[in-house]
Amino acid sequence: MTAKDSNSTNPKSTPSAPENKDKAKTEAQVDNKKAPSKAAAATPQSASDKTSQDRSKPSKGGLYLGIAAIILSAGLSSWLYWHHQQSLANQQGQLDQLENQILDRLQLQITSALDQQQRDIGALKALNQATAERNKALEQSLQAQAKQATLIEQDIGNLQRNIAEMDVRRPSDWMLAEAEYLMRMAGRKLWLEHDVKSSIALLLATDQRITELSDPSLNPLRQAIINDISQLEALPDLDKDGLVLKLTSLEQQIDELNIAGIKLPDVLTETDNTLSSDINDWQENLKKSWRSFADSFITIERRDGKVEALLAPDQAWYLKENIKNQLVKAQLAVYREHQAIYSESLEKAASWINQYYDQNNPTTQYLVENLTELSKKAVTVQYPDQLKSKPILEDVIDHRVKKSLSNSMKQELSHD
Repeated sequence: MTAKDSNSTNPKSTPSAPENKDKAKTEAQVDNKKAPSKAAAATPQSASDKTSQDRSKPSKGGLYLGIAAIILSAGLSSWLYWHHQQSLANQQGQLDQLENQILDRLQLQITSALDQQQRDIGALKALNQATAERNKALEQSLQAQAKQATLIEQDIGNLQRNIAEMDVRRPSDWMLAEAEYLMRMAGRKLWLEHDVKSSIALLLATDQRITELSDPSLNPLRQAIINDISQLEALPDLDKDGLVLKLTSLEQQIDELNIAGIKLPDVLTETDNTLSSDINDWQENLKKSWRSFADSFITIERRDGKVEALLAPDQAWYLKENIKNQLVKAQLAVYREHQAIYSESLEKAASWINQYYDQNNPTTQYLVENLTELSKKAVTVQYPDQLKSKPILEDVIDHRVKKSLSNSMKQELSHD
């Protein structure tokens, strides 16, 4: 059976193989040439095969149509799948874009909400701070008002007590009040102004007021006042005004000082240039002759010692002003009773005058002597810490006021 027959009887064989088909035709021709008898004998069969071939042609066209339909359906399916994937990708992109837009909007809303929250928190903090400051101011105002109310109550109590005291005081009590005022003034003059004489005069006036009362019970008070006067009279009499005037007079003489000149040391003794008559001294005579010849042209004087230079004009003016400044400082120390500053200023001024000015000038000697003497004076006084008569006088006044108040109350109770 030839390959052609096999292809015709097998409809499932691949029709798209032309090479196999041609090969089968060639083999059939060769077989026909080699065996004519067989070809003749097989003629009826080949006719039948040809009929079957003709019948199989319509089935191959349908196969092609099926394959085309399959290919078309596969392409259509691929296109539909690709189109579906593209649609899904577009939908996913739109979803992602929408999601990004939603996220951006949410982020903006969240950021705006956070900013608004921060602003609200800042406003609340500022409001709380303002409220705290306002509360603090109110508390301070309330405290000030409470203090003022307390002071007003104290003033009212003092006024009531003074009114009660005025009602019960005797005419002689006013003299005690005047004596108390004079004693306070004496203390102020003593400790604030260091005016001992005025303080003694005020204490004498206080004793005079108490003497006018003619009350023997006040003798201890008078004794205390006299003791205070004696203690103040025993203090050293410091004439501050006279001392300051003396320093002012010395200050005016500073301009009359003269700057000391250059102090040259003594000239060394000159050598003897007398020639010797001895011939052996010819060398020494030659030196003396040469020295005598040179001295006739140039004279050299040798001095041993330190040479102090003069002060420049501006330095001399500054020196005088500094000395005057030291004297002014000493004057202030007199009124403030600063012993250390007073003594140091005068000693420094005397030292400068002695160092830089002509000692042969009488003004220089006068200033140095007076400044040295004044620097040794005491300008500080040890004042008593308090007047011993002051607490005694206060006790007397307090005792009399209380006694008068008690008597007045007893009288009111007896009338009731």
